[in-house]
Amino acid sequence: MNTINRMCLIVCVFFAMFSGCKKENSSGDSNNPFPVNKISVIVTGRIVDESNQPISGATITAGNSTATTDLNGNFRINNASLNESAAVVTVQKSGYFKGSRTFFAKENQKHYVEIMLLSKISVGKINAISGGTLNIGNGSAITLPANGIINITTGNAYTGDVSIAMTWINPTSTDLYRQMPGDLRGIDASGSEQVLQSFGMLGVELTGTNGEKLQIANGKKANIKFPIPSSILATAPSTIALWSFNDTTGLWKQEGTATKTGSAYIADVSHFSFWNCDANFPLARFSAKFINQNNAPLQHALIRIKRANGSSSYGFTDSTGYVTGQVPSNESLVLEVSSGYTCNTPIFSQNIGPFVTGTTNSLGTITVTIPAQNSISISGTVVNCSNNAVTNGFVKISVGTNNYTAVTNASGVFSLSFLSCSSSPSITYYAVDATNNQQSATATMVITNPTTNLGSITACGISTARYIYYNIDGVNYSILPPTDSIIAFTNTQGTTTGTSIYGYGSSSPNTQKSISFSFNGNGVGTYPLTSLSVGTSATNSPRYVYTPNSSTVTTTEYGTLTGTYIAGSFTAILRDSSTNTNHPIQCNFRARR
Repeated sequence: MNTINRMCLIVCVFFAMFSGCKKENSSGDSNNPFPVNKISVIVTGRIVDESNQPISGATITAGNSTATTDLNGNFRINNASLNESAAVVTVQKSGYFKGSRTFFAKENQKHYVEIMLLSKISVGKINAISGGTLNIGNGSAITLPANGIINITTGNAYTGDVSIAMTWINPTSTDLYRQMPGDLRGIDASGSEQVLQSFGMLGVELTGTNGEKLQIANGKKANIKFPIPSSILATAPSTIALWSFNDTTGLWKQEGTATKTGSAYIADVSHFSFWNCDANFPLARFSAKFINQNNAPLQHALIRIKRANGSSSYGFTDSTGYVTGQVPSNESLVLEVSSGYTCNTPIFSQNIGPFVTGTTNSLGTITVTIPAQNSISISGTVVNCSNNAVTNGFVKISVGTNNYTAVTNASGVFSLSFLSCSSSPSITYYAVDATNNQQSATATMVITNPTTNLGSITACGISTARYIYYNIDGVNYSILPPTDSIIAFTNTQGTTTGTSIYGYGSSSPNTQKSISFSFNGNGVGTYPLTSLSVGTSATNSPRYVYTPNSSTVTTTEYGTLTGTYIAGSFTAILRDSSTNTNHPIQCNFRARR
């Protein structure tokens, strides 16, 4: 199997050096070799979670402008003032690591980004005084030094338990481009720009027992372990450059090296953010414009650049069909236009390069004929329990790993068009009546005609209620979408299938509440509760953990398809991690898959 996505195409629109873009500030800084030339652009995009479900209520920042994602995870920012050579868009949502995307920008143009947020879940604790090592199931690990942690706000030494949120980004994943922060441009030790080839990334955040933000103390170092996927282990160099991500510049900065030990890279670090093990190589810039057979621009088309070693990069065209990026120089490359991240067969392919280091190379206008069988259109109507048109509703349609939302109009009609890897894709769909909080049953079908009408769908019979209600020491808490977030998924290890539920809330009585729990089961019944953690960001509030014992979860609903629900309840005893006192908890939950 080819290794994909380890070299990131830095994609957006072509920027001509003498295009006359208005310059607000031409100064640079020590972390960014580019002049800071501010231009006005439009940024649109979509934010999803690790299950490819849209995230609503996320805060998007581009320059000094902000926006909030809608029900479908979409956003738009007009007139954002961004650096043309390293435009940065960030996204934040309680319960997730900060996401970002960095790209080249063109003045007054509309750019499109997709970002997949990664869940920020505590994987364990280490005492700040004694230090110690925490091993994660995926092969990653972290070691904190003794007496080496400080409170970021006060700068004072921290002496309590350190809660560690840690996420590993698989460099061979098809979702690497959406998951990683920024893009894979780095500034090496000499201050030169480099294109990077990732062998693994780790994101780490440290939190105190009262929600304090923590960091490694000056003069101290922690140790982190990056697992190397087996498919790239043989080509992983024995020593590799180590890079940290700079949230301000949107670029990676070289800081030391990592050493290959067995099937992992080991490195010492002096602070925590996202870290990246990367090989770097000289680069050149290319640009192209894509149109279809009707001379219309290919908007937001997925472009893949493939190297001879099988690694690939991804990006999107802008609203006019333009794309540009930094790519390896002195190599023969293949440019592909694909119908989706997971499509193995491109709808267009062309050999490009080799390009001379430091040059800019325009491929001109490229016409791509879109096969009719790859262009899918779906339509239909949605009615409510009274057989009236649903004017405030939507239809969720899943095609493989892609999830789409089609909103109904004033007549209850919806429509959706997308490119598909297959001429007869299998789809899963359900309709929602947002006014009456009802939905249809989930249905599946194989599309046999590029233009398909699903007919009339009745959004009735299933409540759309989602919630996590829990009570600790007589205090009631609630997590209620869409203001709050609830995530549900199953995972299989060996012969055991488990279920995990995560809830993140900002409603009263405390802000930024979080609860996560897991149980060994995948149906209606009673199953062992295997993990449970509860906390809030309120000052001096307790943070609770659970020691697995005889507690169980009883499920009353357990849907297996997209759009179905997992519901149930449990009681357990929590331990206050700061005082070691016990506290009873009762919880009722209902989450949509």
